[in-house]
Amino acid sequence: MPQLSTAIEETAPVCSDVPAGAASPTAGPGVLCTRIAPLPSPRSSILADPAHDDDDDQGSGENGVSSCSVVANSWTEQRLSYCYNLNLTSTFINTKTGAVSTAIFMVVGQATLKPRSGSWKEDGLITMVSGGGDLASAIVKFVADCSSPCSARQENPLLASTGVLMAPGASAASSITYTDSPASGDEDFQVPNYSFFSPPSRVSSTNNPVVWSSLSRIRCDKTMERNTVTGCVVSDVRPVLDLPIDDKYGAAAASYAWAQLYLSNHPGAADSPLTRLDDKATRIANRTNTCEEGSTVPFVRDDDLVPTDSCDEYPFAGTYEGGTNGALCAEIVPLLENGSWNFYEFDHSRPVTKNEPCIRAHVPLQQNTDAGSKYSGFISSQHVIDGEKFTVNLHF
Repeated sequence: MPQLSTAIEETAPVCSDVPAGAASPTAGPGVLCTRIAPLPSPRSSILADPAHDDDDDQGSGENGVSSCSVVANSWTEQRLSYCYNLNLTSTFINTKTGAVSTAIFMVVGQATLKPRSGSWKEDGLITMVSGGGDLASAIVKFVADCSSPCSARQENPLLASTGVLMAPGASAASSITYTDSPASGDEDFQVPNYSFFSPPSRVSSTNNPVVWSSLSRIRCDKTMERNTVTGCVVSDVRPVLDLPIDDKYGAAAASYAWAQLYLSNHPGAADSPLTRLDDKATRIANRTNTCEEGSTVPFVRDDDLVPTDSCDEYPFAGTYEGGTNGALCAEIVPLLENGSWNFYEFDHSRPVTKNEPCIRAHVPLQQNTDAGSKYSGFISSQHVIDGEKFTVNLHF
């Protein structure tokens, strides 16, 4: 090992090779070097054991975060949340006197969707900010609905039926429960719709409502885990797997980052998203093709070079982009040396060109497994279904 360390140090990539203006993860306390240097030869080698199916466990995901913008007349959406903050103006013309009266209302709503439930709750508040003349007080009515088979139930039924008497400074809470029950294997798309009425309380009148709808569709489906789990997400918001290059994910995340930055197809980047593959048999076959006996060039484990060495493929086996014959992948060895991630060409006979469609990296087994668990948790927590695109955010 001392001889190997010396040889690697002598041929280590120079970090000035990182292209100017390269996107994160080249920024921050860590550094990714782009040049691939050859490893010395010969090396002790043994055939690899299967290391990890990156999509075969539940992992530990993250809950959705719901937050609303304080900017008036805004709509904010995340993968598992949406909210709105609207200023509405109500104008009333008295046909008898010709007097024009105006009132201003602030309507806010916030909801958190659930990756393992077909129901979600939207909580809101309606405040009468100002009003005068005939609109010194108003009967405020607020109704929400969604298309079948989705249903919307107003938890404040008075607000949805007869309306609530309000004067400037008064507020009324709004709470709506939406429920969708897609059939097994199916998905529904919903756009919540809203109607807001605010006629004057002292004058008999008709009132045209202010109407608006969600800016993006909400997808509820029952396709996950063999069509047994229902979940709802804002489908127009593309899910992002956030994976830090840190002590936990280390060489695995660094390898994905190198592939994303320097392979010509930039797998997992915003301009080249990956596609979720749900079928387990195909996922297993993908891994076999890249890292195991399906590859025409066997993966050779080298525990002297990388302790507990294992094959880590990217794009993931659990994607439609995965499953390439491992002989066609760039085979790299990521090593953290003096605070920099340096990358080495494992096989002299197969030089890395950066035009390969994939990588298979020599990664410590625990980091390989932890990265796979993170990916599995992401699939579950963000309810990423078969055929859905996602990106990978790799950073220090």
